[in-house]
Amino acid sequence: MRIKWNLEHFYFYLVCFIALILIIVGAISLTQTAIAYVTPGYDFSGPYGPGELSRDLEQWEERFGAEFIAEEKERYETLLEENQRRRLIRDLVSGLAFFGVAAPVYIYHWRKIGWLESEDN
Repeated sequence: MRIKWNLEHFYFYLVCFIALILIIVGAISLTQTAIAYVTPGYDFSGPYGPGELSRDLEQWEERFGAEFIAEEKERYETLLEENQRRRLIRDLVSGLAFFGVAAPVYIYHWRKIGWLESEDN
C-alpha cells in the first residue's frame, strides 16, 4: 500500500500522531496517579517535621502549652492529607480528560485516513 502524500493525508496523519501523543501522556498521568494513590507520600518539610521543635515552636509551646501544639500538628497533618487527596483527584481528572479528548479525535481521523486510502485506489 502506497501512501499518497498530499496536504489532506498529511493533515490526518499529523492529527493522529498528536492524538497518540496525548493518549500516551494521559496514560502516564493515570499511571502516576495510581502509584501515588497506592504509595502516599508525606511532606515532612513543614514546621512539624521529625526532629526537635524549632525555636519558634518552642516559644509557642511555652506561651500556649503543649496541647495547643499537638492540636495544631494534627490540624496541619489533616490539611496535608486533604491536599494530597485533592491533588490525586485533579491528576485523575486530567489523565481522563486527555483520554476523553484525544481518543475520539484519533479514532475519527484514523478512520478518515482509511476512507481516503480506499477512495484513492
